[in-house]
Amino acid sequence: MAKNLRIESTDSETECGLAGLQSYRTVSLTIAVAQPPVERDDGSIEHAPEDIQTLSSVVPGRELMQNVSEYDRRVQEFKKQQPNFSELVNQSTEIPLAAHDQILRMRNGPEIALFLSFAPEVCSQLCKMAPAAAAESIEDMGRDLDWGNIPTNRVSYSEWKAMRNREKAPRVRKPKGG
Repeated sequence: MAKNLRIESTDSETECGLAGLQSYRTVSLTIAVAQPPVERDDGSIEHAPEDIQTLSSVVPGRELMQNVSEYDRRVQEFKKQQPNFSELVNQSTEIPLAAHDQILRMRNGPEIALFLSFAPEVCSQLCKMAPAAAAESIEDMGRDLDWGNIPTNRVSYSEWKAMRNREKAPRVRKPKGG
């Protein structure tokens, strides 16, 4: 082990446990390296200040890594029904990070991702929303997709939802003779 190397950590065991439940966490490392003493012109020797470096990075948390793993499993199952899933979804559409993370958590996340590939205007609307509202919209889309099939042509989400609602609505029969 190197001489004069001191590693300190301020994370408590509780903070480490809570960090595992975060979607993302910051991992940081602070290194303080002792410098050689400074010799003055008069021959005296002075202690040199330590060279302190702090390195940090944002990394996925344990929960998010589990969500990614489960999402990948669901994608493989979904590809059996939609073999061209990867080609459709790998288009350049931007969605907020909160919406992305919500898709990973949703049971029907691959269906939501496929729907969004057909609706770029929905993606742009998600980008304009607050993170919590975008995640809530993804949750609503997931519930809506549970009710019907994914549209194969490009339609707006509101149009698709209106069509789905018309299909779900009970048909009213006209009374005979009237």
